[in-house]
Amino acid sequence: MTSLVITDIDGTITGDDRAVHLKCIRYLRELQKRGIPVGIATGNTLCYSRSAATLLGFEGPLIAENGGIVAVDDEEISTVPEEDIELIQEAYRELRRRLGVRRTEPPGLRRTEVAIYRDVPIEEVERVLDGLGYSGRIEVVDTGFAYHLKSKRVDKGKGLLVICERLGIDPDDVVAIGDGDNDAPLLKAAGLGVAPANATENVKRIADVVLDAENGEGVATFLRKLLEEVDA
Repeated sequence: MTSLVITDIDGTITGDDRAVHLKCIRYLRELQKRGIPVGIATGNTLCYSRSAATLLGFEGPLIAENGGIVAVDDEEISTVPEEDIELIQEAYRELRRRLGVRRTEPPGLRRTEVAIYRDVPIEEVERVLDGLGYSGRIEVVDTGFAYHLKSKRVDKGKGLLVICERLGIDPDDVVAIGDGDNDAPLLKAAGLGVAPANATENVKRIADVVLDAENGEGVATFLRKLLEEVDA
């Protein structure tokens, strides 16, 4: 029995132009009408996640900042230890000094990680972090839009487990959908992991279902079948 559907946005329920796929939204809303909450899992900020959920009509829990922040109803939970947050800020200052990297948002908007522009090769960022001894606790995730400096102790999958504990949901009853490497832990933690055809090879290896079509086109087909199963 499906108790929750949680999905990434970009590259998952959008088209190549990053516009949301209307059939995906319609089917997800229909699932909600049948009592199955729909949530968002993103590398973006909680502010963005809440706004996106409101605009899309999703009423389920949220995973933001690659699992660093989760929101269940009105409760906001940081999953990152404070010492890791301080270390990430310190690492960013070193990267800015040595490589000239820049934040993608003003300080304070992103609570548990730092997102930087992809102006230098990710290997250079990793080389500096490793040389300064940060690589044991900090990792760099490339979402295709930015490099995220985040704690190795959290990810979208661990964020999902926090949500399941709060809601009393078995992770095996969760459907998770995503396309990027930062979605891989989410799909692994869920009972059913679904990847569109444009997903990375790493995500495809982990997914229980790999769709034939890319982006929202493939996900819409899957959601229609899921809706039919719920109605059966």
